Amino acid sequence: MNVPNPNTTPAAESLNSDFFYGWDLLFKTVESRIGKKADVLMVLAHFLLTKHCNFRCVGIGDDKSLPVDEAGSELLPDQWNGDSSKYSLRYVHNKVLYLLLAHITEDALIVNLLDVNTKNVSNLCVTPDSLVADLRGSIAKTMPTAGAIVERFRRELCDPVFAANAREITVPQRTSQTPAQTTNLLADEPRRPPAYMPHNFEPNPYNLPDVGRSDLDPLAGGIGNLFPFPRNPVPPRPNIPGQGAPNPDHAQPPDWNPDHYM
Repeated sequence: MNVPNPNTTPAAESLNSDFFYGWDLLFKTVESRIGKKADVLMVLAHFLLTKHCNFRCVGIGDDKSLPVDEAGSELLPDQWNGDSSKYSLRYVHNKVLYLLLAHITEDALIVNLLDVNTKNVSNLCVTPDSLVADLRGSIAKTMPTAGAIVERFRRELCDPVFAANAREITVPQRTSQTPAQTTNLLADEPRRPPAYMPHNFEPNPYNLPDVGRSDLDPLAGGIGNLFPFPRNPVPPRPNIPGQGAPNPDHAQPPDWNPDHYM
């Protein structure tokens, strides 16, 4: 959420009619209840949230339950500064509840803005005595550096909560479950899962033959048998033309006639 940045020059930051338009009307509705300088800063924070951030105030307290069908108001509720040491204001924006909480210390005002849904919270520490010059009058009289104060409110109070909301991107989460594998009995060949290979590992860096590789590497997927069988497993027959030289052990005896055995 982008909050308009008022002019930062001392002469213009308190007289910017566009940015601070509506301040006088708001301040007059609570001026009779202003009792300390911290009150003025809380009214400024309320003005920033309601006019420039489209927040609507739905009351006081720190209840984290979202009110049902309550439109809210641009005005501060009764008893908004009823506690002398702390503030608790509730706001609604886009059906999200926000809490504006503040605590008064010895010389500082610590302000927090909390997104009830995401638990994103911002922190701002300001010194009322150095920022608020008067409890009555125009904004130029009450807060001479109103533009610089608003810039701090925007940067330290609003942006951390709204920017965190904008960064929330849904990332598909990986699950440990895998889809069930089905077996096709009519498939021509069973599918094998790919074998794991280390990064930059060359399975056959020297382009050697794959003979015998499967006997040593079960993931090689090559030809098995370290000493492969020949293509024709039938041994050559002796004394047959084209089947090799005769073997003396297999030579026919002299005057051998196969008809003698018929």
